[in-house]
Amino acid sequence: MKKITFNLWGKLGISNQAGPGGNAQAIEPSQANSGTEKILFILTACSVGMLMALMVDYGNFIFGSDLGKWTYSQFDTLISFSKWKLGFILVLVGLVIFLGSKLIRFHEKSTLAAVFIATLFIQLLIHTASPVNIGKLVESDNATGFYSAALATSPGEILRRFNDPTLDLPGHADWNMPGKILFFQILQAFTTSAQAIAYFIIVFSGLGGLLLYGITRRLFHDPQAGFYALILYMLIPAKLFFFPILNIVTPVWILLCLYLFIVYTDKKKPVFLWLLGVSLFLTILFEPSPLVMGILFVGVLLEALGTRKLQFRDIWKILLHTGLGFLLLYILLYAFFSFDLFGAFLTVLREAAKFNTEYERPYTLWLIVNNFEFIYSAGIPVILIFIYSVLQTVGQWRSLKLNPLAWPMESLYLLCVLASFLFIVLTGVNRGEVTRLWIYLAVFFQVPTALFMTKIPRNTWVFYCVAATLVVQAVAALGKIDFISL
Repeated sequence: MKKITFNLWGKLGISNQAGPGGNAQAIEPSQANSGTEKILFILTACSVGMLMALMVDYGNFIFGSDLGKWTYSQFDTLISFSKWKLGFILVLVGLVIFLGSKLIRFHEKSTLAAVFIATLFIQLLIHTASPVNIGKLVESDNATGFYSAALATSPGEILRRFNDPTLDLPGHADWNMPGKILFFQILQAFTTSAQAIAYFIIVFSGLGGLLLYGITRRLFHDPQAGFYALILYMLIPAKLFFFPILNIVTPVWILLCLYLFIVYTDKKKPVFLWLLGVSLFLTILFEPSPLVMGILFVGVLLEALGTRKLQFRDIWKILLHTGLGFLLLYILLYAFFSFDLFGAFLTVLREAAKFNTEYERPYTLWLIVNNFEFIYSAGIPVILIFIYSVLQTVGQWRSLKLNPLAWPMESLYLLCVLASFLFIVLTGVNRGEVTRLWIYLAVFFQVPTALFMTKIPRNTWVFYCVAATLVVQAVAALGKIDFISL
């Protein structure tokens, strides 16, 4: 048997060695050229990311808009981030990627545990580029307000009086759903140390990476793609900018919902739908914005129907069991605390609309400006690869049947995430501050990049270039921009 090898420049070499299992897979010249083109595109995307990071470092990139009356300001005094420290971080990232890529298929659980711990450490090292102490951010009423609000009230009082206009809460706690205060109260049951709470929030946020691994692994049956998605999640610039603000926790809830739904499509056990209903309730209680990702749930459902994992008659079961799980928690909180989740949601929605009017943030301007900010915050190479993948899918529309049930999961995923993004942009609820507010959205853009990478021969070093670019983007902005004012 002959084995065909491929290097960066698309040259082919032939040997008589067989691959694993005795089957050699031939790489056609056209496939080799396609791989080379993809590598060159990725390197170009990384170069753009590095140039944008340089612009941020020199103060030539604005997060926000002066015309739109909102920008993230720059620090008055800057700290010097050692090039040796940056080099050390990049070496650690490389070790995690190259070792993890080799081990993930054979020692999945132990590799995930080690990578989770290692990337948490890397995140904290990256965040030292910021001059602001994470413990002080937790305590600051100007930055959040949840810490002092949680100390000053009880869980029962928050739920009973949430719609009471006489309940005066500090900072962001006054116009957010009560779930964030409740989350702090759970943490304060173990410790009132602001520094310890900050670390716990960062660790809890990291759990979203494991959920994203599980989602990618189950949807696309590729542990390598799941591993790449986990690494990208941990290095999302926007997430690193806002340690330890609760917006970094928001993705965990919607990722949990999606994971439970996917597990149900695989195992068909109603218990997962009941847990999904409870998780949806908790998601709204904490932050309703991620519900827009329900469009992606539809994509997963279409794929399950198309592959006959589910039948159309199963749809009513999904709605029934999920609804009962949701309703059970709704009734319990209403019975014991007179808490109306939907009333609270409408209150927060009205406050958001009122905010845009009071601060004169025009719809049309932010329709454009939000996108520039999001591209940097989600990771420039990640967004460019996403755009490339969408255009590639659209360019192959002739091969897609008119019936969405016949579409591959990758195409459904891309188009559903794109639809979710367009819906969020066009509704115009968020006008500015999307680096913070769209962290949950940035999470879902990481998966297409992970999938794109796994299709490239010898992709580990190319993926490392993407991860390294995200690190440099984060370090450049953290040392320059005051994302969270004390």
